[in-house]
Amino acid sequence: MKIGFATADITPPIGSQIPGSFNQRFNTGVHDPLLAKAIVLDDGTTRSAFVGVDCLSLKHSVVQRARERAASHCDFPPENIMMGASHTHSGGPSTAPTLGTDQDNDYLDFMAERLGDAVILADAAREEAVLDIASGYEDRIGYNRRFWMRDGRQTTHPGKGNPDIIGAAGPIDPEVGVLGVWSTTGRFLGCLINYTCHCTVVGGPTVSGDYPYYTDRAIRGAMDQRSVTVFLNGAFGDITQVANTLPREREFGHKWGQRLGYTLAGEVLKTLAWMEPHSELRLQSATRHIELQPRELAAERVAEAKALLDQDGPDDIDRHYAREIVALAALNQREPTVPAEIQALSVNDTALVGIPAEYFCQFGLEIKSRSRFPRTLVAGAANGMVGYVPTRDAMGPQGGGYEPRLCRSSKLAPEAGEIITATAVELLHSLEVPPPKTTTTDLPPTQPWDAGRSKPGS
Repeated sequence: MKIGFATADITPPIGSQIPGSFNQRFNTGVHDPLLAKAIVLDDGTTRSAFVGVDCLSLKHSVVQRARERAASHCDFPPENIMMGASHTHSGGPSTAPTLGTDQDNDYLDFMAERLGDAVILADAAREEAVLDIASGYEDRIGYNRRFWMRDGRQTTHPGKGNPDIIGAAGPIDPEVGVLGVWSTTGRFLGCLINYTCHCTVVGGPTVSGDYPYYTDRAIRGAMDQRSVTVFLNGAFGDITQVANTLPREREFGHKWGQRLGYTLAGEVLKTLAWMEPHSELRLQSATRHIELQPRELAAERVAEAKALLDQDGPDDIDRHYAREIVALAALNQREPTVPAEIQALSVNDTALVGIPAEYFCQFGLEIKSRSRFPRTLVAGAANGMVGYVPTRDAMGPQGGGYEPRLCRSSKLAPEAGEIITATAVELLHSLEVPPPKTTTTDLPPTQPWDAGRSKPGS
């Protein structure tokens, strides 16, 4: 087998918009470069690629253009390429028109070229290698941000120490999926990491890859400065770094980016340390394109939004959402259904599922529990973006909070999450599960939950 890594710089110019908030923000500099980092795996018959991208979200059209560029230069099957946005809220410019930012078409053209280049360069860098895949466990840095309150409803970020909090309204996913790669001479080439938590930590006016930047820095410092870390976020739709029930300072800024990043890196390094690299590699892929229904938008609601915008008043949250309702009504006229690509790629006994959404954590755990593969990882914000996909509970009469509120970035019908999950499970079942890998050594389990913890999703 042969494996290659590569990096392409996608840092935007100073003065460009930073998406991810209601109000417009413009970057004043670069704390750390924004990157697209790729790994290409070749089993001698099939090639697959994974690309981790430092951006808020990806447009499916950009992913398709990048795939076509890669395929035209290195005879690569486009359907075997998965691209996942880290969802950094310190990136930019905007790749979609939503909330306080406009779509930057020039940057989209630039991204399509550079993402394709990352795959081309990784393909050219292929060399004989060995790998292993294992999972770690880290439950101290990611928290569900939705809570049941004393009034019987759910809300998002009710405030630290709020006495009306009853308990979390959803789970977390503490699994740290790691694919580690070494050259046949023993040099560490890089790794792919899958972990579930919003990249909303560092903030500020300068662009940054958020906590995955610090994870990468720590791993390269410990293993090899030339190595590449490919980060794919999980089903992070309702997962944050903010511990609303812990009486400590608010977890924002580069201090907390470093804390999260280094903590995650520590678990990755522990997982790498117990790996048994081998030269077996079998790749499979399956993809399905589906059409999802948007939520019903009543004409009365659109009329109310227009009436509010016609009035004088502060540019507050209600006015932001009124603009969103008007824009969503026009969007639904142009696009009566919402296309979504669901993808499943397997590497030996591990499957990776790409979901183009800010997918609620519960759905990711359900996909893992229903998979026949010994290990299944879920990549959110992958190959496109359809917006938030909350659970039915979050969208029901007792639901509420930020994620389900109707707008262009949260527009799907309540059944969308279940449809996506069912499609992902069907794709996983279409792939052949390889026989268990045998080992000749008596090592401790690579997954900490084997020794007393419950496996995520069980």
